[in-house]
Amino acid sequence: MDIFDVLSAVSKRRTTLMDRGITEHKALLKAEKVVSKEYHIPLPDIQRLVGDEIKPRNL
Repeated sequence: MDIFDVLSAVSKRRTTLMDRGITEHKALLKAEKVVSKEYHIPLPDIQRLVGDEIKPRNL
């Protein structure tokens, strides 16, 4: 599975959840979690791909 497949899966889930009446932000968060579990990809990696705010690490 490549980057575009992951982004597509998140987008489709988010759209489905928004059609059910969930706000865009909550739908995005839920979609990221579902795709993370379904495809066994760490959530922070999906958030990085989607562009969620990432907390900087202390170096």
